[in-house]
Amino acid sequence: MREIWTNIAHSSGAKIYSLLVGVFTLAVTARLLGPEGRGQVAAITTWVAMFSTLGYLSLGQVALHRMANDAQRRCFGPLLGSLLMLAGLLTLLGWGVAAAMYVTFPDGAFKGLPGWALLVGFLALPFLIWEQYGSSLLMGLERLRIYNVFQIVGRTLAVMAIFVLVAWLQWRVVGALLATLVGQIVVALGGLRFLWQYAQNTGSSCQPSKVEIVALLRGGAKLHLNAIGTFFFTSANVLILNHYHGAEQTGYFQLATQLLGVLMIIPQSASMVIYGKVATLGPDGAWPANKKLLKQITLGMVVLSAFAALLAPWGITLLAGEAFRPAVEPFQWMLLGLIGMTFSTVMAPQWIGRGYFWQASAITLLLGIVSLGANLWLIPGYGMKGAVYAFLGTYFVSIIGNGAMAWHCEVSYGRE
Repeated sequence: MREIWTNIAHSSGAKIYSLLVGVFTLAVTARLLGPEGRGQVAAITTWVAMFSTLGYLSLGQVALHRMANDAQRRCFGPLLGSLLMLAGLLTLLGWGVAAAMYVTFPDGAFKGLPGWALLVGFLALPFLIWEQYGSSLLMGLERLRIYNVFQIVGRTLAVMAIFVLVAWLQWRVVGALLATLVGQIVVALGGLRFLWQYAQNTGSSCQPSKVEIVALLRGGAKLHLNAIGTFFFTSANVLILNHYHGAEQTGYFQLATQLLGVLMIIPQSASMVIYGKVATLGPDGAWPANKKLLKQITLGMVVLSAFAALLAPWGITLLAGEAFRPAVEPFQWMLLGLIGMTFSTVMAPQWIGRGYFWQASAITLLLGIVSLGANLWLIPGYGMKGAVYAFLGTYFVSIIGNGAMAWHCEVSYGRE
């Protein structure tokens, strides 16, 4: 367990650094670009992120499952080559759809966004997709430190590029997007050399394989509804709240959710480490460490939530100013959902490692639909409180599904 916690600490440190850099970047670009420019950057990066989320087809998680059933790594080369090819094809498809939307409906989805800025923003699409694939392969090889190092380097270069391109050269929105692109390229491609050399050392060719491509796409077809469902219950509430109650309440609620994201760094890092254990030992072999980690982290998150609730009135106003005091109460209530969020995050490697793609997707999509319906029902009448109620209800229900999965893992391990 000491080795696992060491890896978790390393991953958490990289995530914390990236988060702090992100907050700093947000503050700097807000001052340099003003509300309109910062809004354009946010809109474009959100669009690209949505294309990436829908377009990567969850193939990274499927690759982890393939590696869990290939202990000798004989198929690693074809797997790597297939993912590289698919990343290129999915990028071209995404670019084609975005271009068609822009040309066909110039006053539609991209209304008010400069064409050159959109073009620069969408250059990040292949690197966002490959980050999902490359980081998954590194998880499966238990080489997360490589990804963490390049994550730190990339985010640092992005900040430096902002000062050069935005503050000095005055390229404004395009400069901010170019700076983001520079950082994303480093994060995405930093581990590729290691992956390529590892594949060569296994003696396998990195040529795309029809067998691997078919297996990846079949698994992705089963699993990708999971990503869609996740989008429903992590992002739809912000859009609905903004539609019915405007930017002010949305700003309070989004700050609260971002702070929850900070607290979830440790469970997310634990999940990445467990993915590697599952890929190396198999899901049953990794279950004892997974179960012990689930108990320890859940208990730790309960204690952390209590401290966060007590410190919230002071901490939020210190971070964001007195104007954001209305965010304190929703943040305190949403802390109750951290147990469900922790269960979902730490149990994810078992769902993927056991190949339960349809089951995981069905549960997540169901939760997403329930969350979407609850938000549409509650937010118009209750505003931000309605979004909080829907959030808590969704994650309380998720405990049931992941609790059942934990019981199944325990029974399966006992049969060995």
